[in-house]
Amino acid sequence: MQVSRGPKLTIEAPPGQVSQQREKKTSHTRLILLVVSLCVAAGTYFFFNKHEKKEAKPKRSAVVTLAEATVRDVPEQIHSIGNVVPLQQVSVKPRIGGRVVNVHFTEGQLVKKRDLLFTIDPRPSRAALMQAQSDVEKQEAMVAQAKAAIIKDEAATEQVKATLKRDVALAKQAERDAQRFEFLANAGAVSQMDRETRETRMESTNATVEAGQANIANAQAQVTVDRANLKNAYAQLEAAKANLQNAKIQMGFTTVNAPIDGRTGHILVLKGNVVRADEDILTTIVQTAPIYVELSVPQEQFRKVQECADKGVLSVRATRSNGQVLATDGKVTFIDNTVDNTTGTVKLKAIFDNKDKALWPSQYVDVVMNLDSIRNAVVVPTQAVQTGQKGQYIWIVHPDKTAHMVPIKVGPAIDGVTAILSGVKAGDQVVTDGQIQLAEGTKVKVTEPVP
Repeated sequence: MQVSRGPKLTIEAPPGQVSQQREKKTSHTRLILLVVSLCVAAGTYFFFNKHEKKEAKPKRSAVVTLAEATVRDVPEQIHSIGNVVPLQQVSVKPRIGGRVVNVHFTEGQLVKKRDLLFTIDPRPSRAALMQAQSDVEKQEAMVAQAKAAIIKDEAATEQVKATLKRDVALAKQAERDAQRFEFLANAGAVSQMDRETRETRMESTNATVEAGQANIANAQAQVTVDRANLKNAYAQLEAAKANLQNAKIQMGFTTVNAPIDGRTGHILVLKGNVVRADEDILTTIVQTAPIYVELSVPQEQFRKVQECADKGVLSVRATRSNGQVLATDGKVTFIDNTVDNTTGTVKLKAIFDNKDKALWPSQYVDVVMNLDSIRNAVVVPTQAVQTGQKGQYIWIVHPDKTAHMVPIKVGPAIDGVTAILSGVKAGDQVVTDGQIQLAEGTKVKVTEPVP
């Protein structure tokens, strides 16, 4: 019996499913290739790195410059910015008004005290002076006249007194005669007429005495008036003399002289201009020798400044910003009595002779003030001192030529060296150049410093 087979049945997957399967196979293949590549790269790196380590050469020693720590006395100093100010600065003004008729100096000229600077028209002042002199002479004549009147009236008073003295004597004689004739008349020895005549004479002489006394009072009153007139004349004379003195002063004000030694500024009023008394500025004069330098000290250091000032004079040096020395003879002459609460500093003034005019008013200078000295301090070149995150340090080279970092505490610096308060001892070899190459224990090769 033959069994017949039917046709084969083929079931195909949908197109989207086929493409997903293909993408999965491709991604799997790529992942395998990536892993193989990483393994090859890692093997290559370790292979060559191993050989490079074997062939690496030892590091070269660092090349540095050394200096020896030494011992010396180091002065403690305070550095500040100073401002040059004149001891005196005067604005020259006229004391009287008038027209400027002459200028006797040039701008910027050095002048001495009392040097002639300006002349103001003297004619009005000269006329006032002549009038004042005339008034004095007139009042002197009035005084002389008052004195003469006193002398005359005093003489008249003396004459009246003499006349009165005579009249008093005559009155007394007349009174005695009247009494005698009254007795005789009562006795019948003389006539009644003679008696009355004697009485009349007595009354007449008494009247003359009274008149003489009145004349004396008048004469004395006149003398008193004359003396009052003399006193008034003297007062008028003194007033005239005062006016004369004022006129002389005003005449002197027609010439304007330098009030101080110094250097003149701009001429602010030229010849021919009219100026007002005590208002218009003619020029300015500043004193340049000696001269002040004002500086400020932080309040934290002020106590030290006070202690040194109590021991003696504080010396000050002034330099330019580039280090050029301008003056070294400064002496502190003024310490302010308060702390400036806006800056936390105390103001000081130092005076300099400034004979060479190196310091100029309003100039800014670097100021160094010397305090006490640190005796036998260990010092190193300032360039050896380094600053790091933990503070300041120095590289020291040991005898085995290895460099080691040493933390230090620094003191004042002067003339290119810095005092080391701790961390370094005299004789230590410190690195002054090449520090950037160093690490702890680095071997060093020493070179001579470049001159």
